[in-house]
This record gives sequence, C-alpha cells and structure tokens, in this order.
Amino acid sequence: MISELLLLFSVLLAAIELQKYFKIPTPVSLLTLSYLSFWLFPDLKIFSQEHFAELVLFLIPVLITADAMQLELETLRKNLWSLLFLAVVAVILSLILGYWTAITFFSEYPLGAGAIIALFAMVLATDPVSVVSVFSSFKVPHRLKILAEGESLFNDATALIVFAFIALPMMRHIPVTATDILIVSLKVPLLSILTGLVAGIVGILLMRSTETGMSELLIILLTAYGAFEIAEHLHVSGLLAVIVAVITLNTITQKSLREIDRRVRKSKHILERTNRSKKIFSRRFMSGITRKLGSDITQLEQHKLNMQYIAMLALLANAFLFISMASIVHPELLLRYAREIFWMFLVTTIIRGLMLALFALLSNRTISMTNISLRWWSVLLFAGIKGGLSIVMLQMLPEDFAYKEMFEAIVTGVILLSTFLYALALVVLIALNRRKFEKEYAEEHHHG
Repeated sequence: MISELLLLFSVLLAAIELQKYFKIPTPVSLLTLSYLSFWLFPDLKIFSQEHFAELVLFLIPVLITADAMQLELETLRKNLWSLLFLAVVAVILSLILGYWTAITFFSEYPLGAGAIIALFAMVLATDPVSVVSVFSSFKVPHRLKILAEGESLFNDATALIVFAFIALPMMRHIPVTATDILIVSLKVPLLSILTGLVAGIVGILLMRSTETGMSELLIILLTAYGAFEIAEHLHVSGLLAVIVAVITLNTITQKSLREIDRRVRKSKHILERTNRSKKIFSRRFMSGITRKLGSDITQLEQHKLNMQYIAMLALLANAFLFISMASIVHPELLLRYAREIFWMFLVTTIIRGLMLALFALLSNRTISMTNISLRWWSVLLFAGIKGGLSIVMLQMLPEDFAYKEMFEAIVTGVILLSTFLYALALVVLIALNRRKFEKEYAEEHHHG
C-alpha cells in the first residue's frame, strides 16, 4: 500500500507543478501520468473495479464541496435563469436529441428507451473539478466562471436524477409514466434542496459554536457528508443536497467574514489615525483594539487556510479518482468499441454546441440572463469535460444488462477524449483570448 501512496503523491505533485509552470490542466496531466505509471508498473492496483464505485461515492462530497464553496446564494440569484437553462433545460433537451439520434445509430443494438437515456445521462454529466482546474490558471470574467462552474455542479445533479429515477427503473422493466416523471421532477429536487438547507443550517449553528479553525474545517466536511448521507437515505439526490448545504453554509460564512473584514479595516484606520495625531488613549482602550484586531485577522487567515485545505483534499481526491480509473480501464475494450466511442463523443459535442447556441440566442435577448459572446460560447462549449460522476452511474447499471461492457467502453472513452481534447482546447482558447478576458475581468472588478 505504501508503494501505491508514493505513486499517488508523486503523480499529484507532478500534476500541480505542470499546471503551475506550463499551464497544463491538472486532469490532463493526472490522467497521462496515471496511465504511464500503470504501463510502467502494471502490478500496482490502488482499487479494484468492484470497489471503484464506492471510492467515487466516498470522494464526491469533498469534490463538490471544494467547488460549491466558491458560490453564494446571492451569486446564484443573479444568475438563476442562466443556470436553470444550462443545468436543467439544456440537459433535458440534450437527452431528447440524443435519444432521437441514438435510435438511428444504435439500430443494430436492441437497446430500450431506458438504456439510451441512461447512456446519454452518463455522458452529459460534467466535471466541475476539471473546469475549476483550468480556470485557476487564468483571469477570466467572474460571470463566465459562474456559468461554467455552476453549470457543471447543477448539471451533474440533473443528469443523476434522470439516470437514477427514470432511466434505471425503465431498464429494470418498471413502468414509468408521464405522471411518474412529473412526480420525480418535483419530489426529488425539492426534497434534496430541503435536505441540503437543513444540513446547511445545522452547519451554520455548529460553526457559530466554535472559533477554532480546525473545527471550522471539520464542520464544513460534516455538513457536506451529512447532507449526502441523509439525502441518500431518503432516496433523493445526495449530490444536489451537498451543493445546497455547502452553498447555504458558505453564504452565511462569507457574510460573517465580510463583517470581520470591515472591523479589521476600521480598527486599522483607528490605529493609523492615533499614530498620526499623537493622541493619547488609555492603555486599556488601545489594548482592546489591538487584541480584537489580532483575533479578527487570525479568523480571516484561518478561513483562507481552511479553503486551501479543502482545495488540497479535492486535489487529492481527484488524484485518487484518476489513478484508480487508469487502473481499471481496459484498452482492448476501447479499441473494440472505438467507432461507438467516437460517434458518442462527436454527437454529444454537437448537441452541447447547439444547446449553448440556443442559450446565447435567448440570453442575449433577455435582461435577466447573461449576454454570451462567441468567445464565451466557445469556452462554455469546452467546459463540458466529463468526470467521476459518469463512472459512478456506470457502476449503477444492472449487472444483467446485456450491453454493460459496451456502455463501460463508451463512457470511459468519452471521459478520456473530453479530458484531453476539451481541456486542451479550453486552455488554448483562453490563452488566445487572454487580453480580452483580462480586460473584461478588470472592467468587471472596476464596476464591482
């Protein structure tokens, strides 16, 4: 096991350094180095294929927490209609288009409607970790980041709900009526959101009961994993519950931190004025201000450290995920189903482009939605990198499903292609438009 851990830490360190110095997205280098490692050391196995789904389920809350901590309710409110279209309407329309095209292309395979919906749900789920990883190397407009990262977060929840509550029952030959779909569409999101809100509020109460930095970190993780476990127990979306819980906790936390920051600036101003005017205040007064200032600064610094710890945990989880995926991929299956993999990658890319074109058309004519330029459209197109959630859904397929092997090859192949091609295209696009994005970034901050 020590050898496997050494491999994990070495690959992660190399990936971080490659992103820092050469702007190579972490997911690309993680996958490349992982496959290279298992080619050089074929006997190394961190997790077996049987335990891979359990690993991903274990890692999902911390991966989602790292991304959701970047969002607040006010930010979501401002971009509500844009995110609803991208993460809900676009996913549903994509599934419909995907089903229509698959009927023709997969005509040689007797796949039912449930199987086709399941396949497209798996390849439509995107990976927020990869998107954040790419954006972290550049200055891009905040609203573009919100759209890309927010879509990745909520898109996953929509895809998983469709997969688990509609596609899987159909694959198990359980009748699914229009009424059932309507009930699921209302019940699962509402209960998931309610669960997340309750978990987030409990997290806030716990946070207010402590001033210890390490306790704050543990409370954030407890809130995320607690929301996930409760939602799964209630048979609703654990993923959506985690997103809502963490955003709720983060919104109140950020409000408190802004108040602390305001106090810090005020205390510093008083001390500066005192030093300039040479006024004499009581030792008790000065001691109180200095002590409070030190306490507030410590709180702010500790929160920054906690965010770094969570980001590091997410990176470690991502490394576990990619290395484990590299250890269970079967190259012979990828070659056998190369035509299906390429077709699915091409079709999902075209469908995504069409959905984003429709989004741009609507948003540029709607005051309540964000205007989308051609540059933003191209970035959002290639921000649709696939990831770990697709693998989780893959492991949830019925064991007796006749085409499970083909689905494993298609989903894995699409993940690999999107990780390499989308991520690299994203880097190139942002780099080519760097000055324009930096100008938009500066204007946004100036107006803010």
